[in-house]
Amino acid sequence: MADNSHNKADYQAIDVESSPERDQPFSQPGTSTQPKVDQVQQQVAQVTNMMQENISKILDRGQKLDHLEDRSALLSSKSEDFRVSSRRLGRKMKWQNMRVNIIIGLIVIALIIIIYFAVKH
Repeated sequence: MADNSHNKADYQAIDVESSPERDQPFSQPGTSTQPKVDQVQQQVAQVTNMMQENISKILDRGQKLDHLEDRSALLSSKSEDFRVSSRRLGRKMKWQNMRVNIIIGLIVIALIIIIYFAVKH
């Protein structure tokens, strides 16, 4: 069996506040941090550009949706105007057709009466 008891002497004391790793994030001992910092900054710039493009696309989409909504409302209004005017025109044509039929009917009745009295005498 292995002995799991440890003495304080087995551990090395590390002063976290004065550690070189704390002063230089993303660094390995003995390596330069500048390339990694540049790489992270480049990634941040790419993400920032991507987000700015996405926000721009979202704003463009919103403007297009607003324009589409305006056009839709205008089309709805125009279709209602067309419906009202077509019903009005339909009623007008119906009455005009009825007047023509009444006039033709009166002429036919008048001809029948004239023929009846012409044949009777």
